[in-house]
Amino acid sequence: MRKLKMCQKEKEMKAVIFDMFETLVTLYNGPVYFGAEIAADLGISKEKFYPLWHQTEEARTKGQLRLEEVLSWIGETIVFPYPERIATVSEKRRAFKEKSLCNVEERILRMLRDLKDRDAKIGLISNCFWEEAEAIRKSSLFPYFDAVQLSCEIGIQKPEPEIFYKCMRELAVTPEECLYIGDGGSKELETAAELGMHPLQAGWYLNNSGGKRKERFPLAKEPEEVVQAFKTSI
Repeated sequence: MRKLKMCQKEKEMKAVIFDMFETLVTLYNGPVYFGAEIAADLGISKEKFYPLWHQTEEARTKGQLRLEEVLSWIGETIVFPYPERIATVSEKRRAFKEKSLCNVEERILRMLRDLKDRDAKIGLISNCFWEEAEAIRKSSLFPYFDAVQLSCEIGIQKPEPEIFYKCMRELAVTPEECLYIGDGGSKELETAAELGMHPLQAGWYLNNSGGKRKERFPLAKEPEEVVQAFKTSI
């Protein structure tokens, strides 16, 4: 990994702020339960389901709609015997998210422990739905965070700058004192850079999710490189 520009800054790093999905955990290490699987369990075609499902994404991300509300609305719109199917879909969706959050790799936990050993403050910024927020708060990752900003709980999502500022205010750090680690979705790395943070692309799950390398930003191929980046800056 090439040396980060932030190592040349006068201010030392005090915090590392992480994205969640495809950064600290991946949703692709086992069977998935996304839109196609939901549509199948509801007994409707993907062609009918996806336009309605995607239409609610921002509202779900900002916490304005919960999973069951969306499924009920889709059921009323398409008109099928949905009430008895919603409970099944809801249970499977929550189980999928909880399992993903339970399967935290040891290399991720070791990274977080090593950062804590170096007195790093650790933050989390995640665009997530209510069923994901519930799983995040139950996960073994949660105790490591000194500040948590979940989009569905605060009504703000990446790449809006305010969600970054809220996390930094809670950590009592400036942008120049922060590493930001994410796979690169939702223009998170671009916003972090614009705010004066030090973005580092998490590359260890990119092949899982089909994510793309962003040449503009330094790449960490393994979690231990995040610790090295923080260590060499202090």
